[in-house]
Amino acid sequence: MNRHILLLMLFVACLYACTKDDFEGPALDSLFGDFSIVDSLVISTNAPDFTNNEEVTFYSKFTTVVDWKISIKGLSSNSIKELSGFSNTIDPDVVSWNGSTSQVPFFQLEDCAIELTFENYPDTLRDSLTVLGTKIYDGIVVADFEDGLPEDAVFWKQAGGNMTFDMSNDDPLEGETYFKMGGKVGWDWVLGSLDIPLTNMSDVTTNPSNFYVNLGILSGINGAFADNQFINILISESNTPFDDNSSNNASDVFENDMEVYQYKIQPVDWLGWQLKTFSYDMFEEKNASNASVIYDRNPRDITAIRIQCQACPYNASSACPGNEFIDVRTDVDFVVFTENVGLLDQ
Repeated sequence: MNRHILLLMLFVACLYACTKDDFEGPALDSLFGDFSIVDSLVISTNAPDFTNNEEVTFYSKFTTVVDWKISIKGLSSNSIKELSGFSNTIDPDVVSWNGSTSQVPFFQLEDCAIELTFENYPDTLRDSLTVLGTKIYDGIVVADFEDGLPEDAVFWKQAGGNMTFDMSNDDPLEGETYFKMGGKVGWDWVLGSLDIPLTNMSDVTTNPSNFYVNLGILSGINGAFADNQFINILISESNTPFDDNSSNNASDVFENDMEVYQYKIQPVDWLGWQLKTFSYDMFEEKNASNASVIYDRNPRDITAIRIQCQACPYNASSACPGNEFIDVRTDVDFVVFTENVGLLDQ
């Protein structure tokens, strides 16, 4: 084969390589073309029953890849769920809703408005649905207060002013009832606490970093909140009897010589309900300097939880004189342990 034929073959090969039809990545017109809606928004059902694990799937198609967002709003609860992505197709095999919320309050049996919007484009697609059954969240329910206090729970409160520490049904996060924790104490940081025994932890299999404490906290009175009010959560792994001394209105398993962990939600400085989630490995040892206490942190060994209301005392501290004129409010509801994910990520 002579030299001229070899050169001709190389030229043809290069020409083919430069003009082949196959390519990697999206077509340029799907990235930079004019945006328009090819297929409107389609939802799989307008009457989902999330109690029976139904899901709502979504479909729509556009001419270009775009940032899109689906917003679902409960018209009674004002709960919000948002789903978002970057694509030219909303794939029903990928994009679905199981009745969860992006932020509390939770969805109720209610009508919901649905909007599909696009970043940098004015187009909005709308639909609606009616929730026939609400989502059941997985987890160990520590306290939902629907039947009063959890069995064998005890609470204690200071002899302050306007002290609550009782059940209420005027503004629950979930269900019909919640537990109020607040009042006014000028001489001490601690206003009171709720202690709950736990006897159903043997089936927990996750480690502390994948074990979550979730609880709703309600704050604010007449659009304001007390300075440096907070909740201190204590978790005990002590095998001491929960309430051996019934005269003190508090559990006996949170002492400094016991295996106790704590986490402070400080400050509680918002209005309305918020649901907070913390993994167990974020809790600190209550008395790490006590060499006689063995801290080996195991969710299976949890025996009790204390939810303690605290705030800066206006008589004992110059930092918060305004607390003389406003009540502390750190009400709680729907205290739940979850494994692997937090409550709102289910």
